[in-house]
Amino acid sequence: MGYYMSKLYRRYFRATGFSELEEEIENTRQEVRDWLNQAQRQPLMRLIDAQEQLKVELAQASFEAGFRLAMGLLRDLEMERIRRELEEEG
Repeated sequence: MGYYMSKLYRRYFRATGFSELEEEIENTRQEVRDWLNQAQRQPLMRLIDAQEQLKVELAQASFEAGFRLAMGLLRDLEMERIRRELEEEG
């Protein structure tokens, strides 16, 4: 199911506008980078890469959780519809 969720996520997920926050993060990253020498920059770059990967994985996990919730609600509604039909039939 993970493959299909990934496909659905890529197809339907639309990032919200956090441009001001992203710009602030990038400006701060550049300031810190400018203070560091080449050897000191490596851990900073690994941290930024890991943070970006975490952001992507959290977004996909949230999408999957929302999708599963919607499917559960749909299933519950369908079960309720069937139950009512059976009650009406007697």
